[in-house]
Amino acid sequence: MTTTTVSHILKASTSQTIGALKGMLIKGEAYARKLNVEDRVILSHRLYPDMFDLTRQVQIACDTVARGAARLAGLDMPEFPDTEQTFADLIARCEKAIAYVNGVDNDKIDASTNVTLQIPMGANTMPMEGKAYLSGFILTNLHFHAAIAYALLRAQGLNIGKRDYLVPVA
Repeated sequence: MTTTTVSHILKASTSQTIGALKGMLIKGEAYARKLNVEDRVILSHRLYPDMFDLTRQVQIACDTVARGAARLAGLDMPEFPDTEQTFADLIARCEKAIAYVNGVDNDKIDASTNVTLQIPMGANTMPMEGKAYLSGFILTNLHFHAAIAYALLRAQGLNIGKRDYLVPVA
């Protein structure tokens, strides 16, 4: 029987969405090789000048779930330096984020379900219960940045579709 605890939803969503993002990056890397272009040509693409590029979209998606898991569990923030420059680097970051989230103790995450957390928002903080933080911040940001990453790859001609966004790669 599937449970609907905060930890279950966070871990399942992370494995599915970051796993699918990893799969799209694997296809993106093969596409770059086929086009005979350096990774940075594709990874630096933006939908609009004031938006983040593909690399930053992936970094933020991974940071959102890893930092979210840490905050929910009352742990120190994990170190994920933003040094990725290649598809391989970003694929590794996806793997690291999934492993981190799945490695956080379920009981520690679930202990914050109804606890008011102080979520940093720029120079301020926003009080949110753990379950609201998961549904209204972590998952919303995860899906936004993963969808933008998908759009950035698709806009450059990579032949991916909805199934690629929905189905994780192991």
